[in-house]
Amino acid sequence: MHPNANITFQLQETRKMLDTVLSIQPRATAAEGGKSPDEVVAELAKELEDAIAPLLSMDEAAEGLFDRTDTGQLKSLSVVLGQEIERFNKLTHTLGKSLKELQKAIKGLVVMSGELEEMYTNFLNNQVPQLWEKAAYPSLKPLGGWVVDYHKRIAFMRAWLQNGNPNTYWLPGFFFPQGFMTGVLQTHARKYMVPIDSLNFTFKVMTGKEVAEDVDEAPEDGVLIDGLYVDNARWNREQEYLDESEPGIMQSPLPVIHFIPIQHYNPPPLLAPADPKEYQCPLYKTSVRAGILSTTGQSTNFVLCVGLPIRPGTDSDFWVLQGVALLCALND
Repeated sequence: MHPNANITFQLQETRKMLDTVLSIQPRATAAEGGKSPDEVVAELAKELEDAIAPLLSMDEAAEGLFDRTDTGQLKSLSVVLGQEIERFNKLTHTLGKSLKELQKAIKGLVVMSGELEEMYTNFLNNQVPQLWEKAAYPSLKPLGGWVVDYHKRIAFMRAWLQNGNPNTYWLPGFFFPQGFMTGVLQTHARKYMVPIDSLNFTFKVMTGKEVAEDVDEAPEDGVLIDGLYVDNARWNREQEYLDESEPGIMQSPLPVIHFIPIQHYNPPPLLAPADPKEYQCPLYKTSVRAGILSTTGQSTNFVLCVGLPIRPGTDSDFWVLQGVALLCALND
């Protein structure tokens, strides 16, 4: 095992211990001259409420984004955007309503329900309320990081809505990236008049394209994706293959990657016999790498496998043992 495996284990044990300590600590009272917990939570709730992003509206849409084709169909990626907007607006509504209710409960204007009591405690501990998690995307971030991530996702969706299809898509910004992947395949299938079930993705990591700003134009076919991370490994930019992690660095950013639909391409399964050239790297939404089983029999946290070149002299078994995967979001 890589030396980083021991660091990862120790970090996991530390998080468990700290979560246990937080769960049993008594509620503190205000020290002399300090703020009471009620004041701290009320101020935080007011600050978060004031910063909530406006609802996304179809009235903001760029010209032609939701126009129908000659056959009367909406473009596949426009349908995906519309579904994402509905999910984000539902989340924004939940945030605004719960923050208002919490402030009223602290003032004694409404009853402090069990959900609001839990939300109160979560705010004191820098944790995301379960009330929000039920309406939100999977995330392991603490409250501060979660709020920053929420605003970043909203900004990406608003830019897409107002400016039209971007040159690169920030995959971590989606509620349901699996639906986006299907939309990309459907777009290709309609363009070339081929059955969608005959299509699969191939992948190419773009040389010299680290972030979205490095990309000048969208590709002719497929999509460019940015914002992914390699967990338990790194992308060797000089040799252009998957390589072992640097000591002490658990995750590293992956450059922009081109998802290219190809007809009649069948990627080998993850646990197939060792491939000396390529590793079918699983892509997950979060580092938990687990989720509820969907109707397809796969975890809802799993997106797809990304075929990446590997260091000469290794095979896919080596990278499976290292626990290498791609992540949409980190824990902080």
